[in-house]
Amino acid sequence: MDTTTARLVDYAASFSYADITPTARDATLRHLFDAVACAVAGSATEPAEIAVRVARSVRGDESATVWGANVRSIPSYATFANTIMVRSLDWNDGMFAKGGGHPSDMIPPLLAAGEVTGASGYQVLEAIALAYEVLGSLGNQAIGNYRGWDQGLYMTVATALGIGKLRGLDRDRMANAVSLSLVPAIPLMVTRRGALSMWKGAATAAAVMHATAATKWAEEGMTGPAEPFAGLCGIFDQISGPFELDLPAYPDGQFITEISHQKMFPAESHSQALLAFMPKVREWASVDDIDSIDIDAYQRLFVAIGSDPSVWDPQNRETADHSLPYLLTVALVDGDVTVGSFTDDRIADPALRPIMAKIRITENDEYTAGYRPPGMEVAGCPRVRIVVRRNDGAVIDEEVTYPKGHQMNPMTAADLDAKLDRASGGILKDAKREKIREAWWAFEKAPSVVDVVATLASFE
Repeated sequence: MDTTTARLVDYAASFSYADITPTARDATLRHLFDAVACAVAGSATEPAEIAVRVARSVRGDESATVWGANVRSIPSYATFANTIMVRSLDWNDGMFAKGGGHPSDMIPPLLAAGEVTGASGYQVLEAIALAYEVLGSLGNQAIGNYRGWDQGLYMTVATALGIGKLRGLDRDRMANAVSLSLVPAIPLMVTRRGALSMWKGAATAAAVMHATAATKWAEEGMTGPAEPFAGLCGIFDQISGPFELDLPAYPDGQFITEISHQKMFPAESHSQALLAFMPKVREWASVDDIDSIDIDAYQRLFVAIGSDPSVWDPQNRETADHSLPYLLTVALVDGDVTVGSFTDDRIADPALRPIMAKIRITENDEYTAGYRPPGMEVAGCPRVRIVVRRNDGAVIDEEVTYPKGHQMNPMTAADLDAKLDRASGGILKDAKREKIREAWWAFEKAPSVVDVVATLASFE
């Protein structure tokens, strides 16, 4: 195996829950609970319903729970459906690594592996923390998104290592799991450019579904290219260029689960601080009294949600939750951004377009340069300036940063409880919601995750 593969495999073998700090353990549990809350809400989306229909048709000797569907399927298909539930509303966590991504997309496959192996709660949390570390390290050092590769690129590797650890793969099989998860599954960034499709919320689900299958293939003896990184036409040649992999991602003892962010609103990560600022604008002026809104933003925000022509006239929820003009307008008009903000009728409402036209978004070189100051490569420094002008000439001119959920302004357990309440409205009855809440906050002490995951088998 090449040096990078060996580094990954050896790191996974040595990774131990005993070495995770108490604050990182707590953070890992909070990311798990957050993913469950997002999945409950996401189960009602059309992409999730499509994935559930497909999962119903496939059975095997090994099976895992398809959440909310009262059915079991093979682990890879259950993983695909469950990850879409977590991801499709764009409400789950994020990681401001240079490679970006939403690390809790890896939680469903690790839970499925935990079901199959009968792993304990702490063993699955160990696998989750391991996967976050690998993704954070690769996302910072083996950058692919600037060359047009999508965020699921290294999620496959991180997921395969977490599953391989739960399944007890030896060193050679673990190396083949890394190779087989990566080489056949290189995703294109076209998923997130222009007018978006359902695949925006399903692409990483496909990546971790593939990692689930690849790990099983490796366990059964399938071999992959021995040098997926350094070999001719491998990752170094085709995607990232050579790099030296540092694991853990931050040798100062900070874990990726501690510096990955969570979201208050079901919308793209870089919109969160501005959405939290909208109540202040609403108190200061009615929508009709607003003459203009100017946003000075760092480059990542500008490219992701403020520059493509599609964001000024979104036609579906996938584009709307990545449209800063739409998000700000709905927040101003309705007073909040919720799951209900993305129905077809709300998105198409012609009354919103004139308000969106009052918004201008510009990249600010100072904010772009300051987005990743030394020591903040993963967490990011998301500074944005907003200038709101009323028709009478009055002005609000403020800088916003560090939204609720950022590592500098973290969501508490109480915040996450409130998020579960919000996410489960109209889906869970009170008794079912409380059963889920109790079981998942106690996840670490579960002797087997099977009974905990069973609380998600049906949402009735």
